[in-house]
Amino acid sequence: MAQADEPGAGHVPFSDVYTVPKRNLFGRDWNGTDLYYTAFIGGMHLLALAAPFTFSWDMVALFFGSYFVTGCLGITLSYHRQLSHKSFTTPKWLEYILAYCGVLAVQGDPLEWASSHRYHHLHTDTPLDPHSPYEGFFWSHMGWLLDNRATMERVSNRSNADDLESQWYYRFLRDTYGWHVAAQLAVLFLAGGLPAVVWGGALRMVWVWHITWFVNSASHCWGYQDYDTGDLSKNNWWVGILAFGEGWHNNHHAFEFSARHGFEWWQVDMTWGMVCLLEKLGLASNIKLPTERQKARLAIKRPAAGAA
Repeated sequence: MAQADEPGAGHVPFSDVYTVPKRNLFGRDWNGTDLYYTAFIGGMHLLALAAPFTFSWDMVALFFGSYFVTGCLGITLSYHRQLSHKSFTTPKWLEYILAYCGVLAVQGDPLEWASSHRYHHLHTDTPLDPHSPYEGFFWSHMGWLLDNRATMERVSNRSNADDLESQWYYRFLRDTYGWHVAAQLAVLFLAGGLPAVVWGGALRMVWVWHITWFVNSASHCWGYQDYDTGDLSKNNWWVGILAFGEGWHNNHHAFEFSARHGFEWWQVDMTWGMVCLLEKLGLASNIKLPTERQKARLAIKRPAAGAA
């Protein structure tokens, strides 16, 4: 845990998180992966700036549709709750379709994503966590993606995802991942020209990237805790809305196996709604939820109003 009096320590504004960066963004050796990621991520950000010049209501619809498909169905429903945490099961054909939606989010192949995320839960907010805000808000948000050497020291052993490695489909997506990214952009161009590439490609990618990254950064800095998890995870309402329920992050860290993150009626969790819909359609089973006894065991006991 970072201490305020350590050399180089900083403070995340409006939070109780003190930071001690362990790696400099600049003034270090950049390997080929760092340069590639920076060029691609930076390029998509620049291309997204063309959105005002390619605007149409059809493109707005494309943006929101692809935001839902890649962000909700792909990242939160598939990559996170199904593949990383096995919180529910579906028929294989549906599991594979949902995982491909995640590929279209351009956040890595399913095996890589699930493995890195499992390391995050194994080492949350410790020096082995790939993206703890103790190393700086920017590091937890996206800096860890731009420092391949430091990140691979923590997540390079993919044996924690042998359940995915054993399936031909996930090996195929890992080995051909770049082609799927390129094909997506090509299809968008053929379907709608440059405007579709901007709105359904670059702008949507950048939007979903930052929302996913805010779960790692903002939801470990700002919000509140209902459960004693021993880490920085917070319930953050605005991340909860934008990330389809992922912002109820303290709930998630308390019960990482749970298919539901928003435990209260007002904790909006669209991804849980999708799980419920699949269950009603007979397409989801083995849905895992914490019991009331489990929640009571970890619940933070707060003094009653008016207590001394």
